Amino acid sequence: MRIEILKSTIVDMNAVSVGDFVETTERAALMLIQMGKAKEAPVSQTVVITSEVEKTPVIKNPTPKKKKANGNSQSGV
Repeated sequence: MRIEILKSTIVDMNAVSVGDFVETTERAALMLIQMGKAKEAPVSQTVVITSEVEKTPVIKNPTPKKKKANGNSQSGV
């Protein structure tokens, strides 16, 4: 039976923490539920995790034009 742990305890000789989901015998699960240390958990669902990352195009800003420095250029000399 699948249970969610509400208080840190020991299940099947293993320490478990609050929020853990554990698969154990129906007898052990019912005992933990009656003691208030666990509650029945929903049936597990299969989750597929992939390492592929969706690539989004990167839009680069156009490079700004360089301005001429004031007073450095001499015209007509």
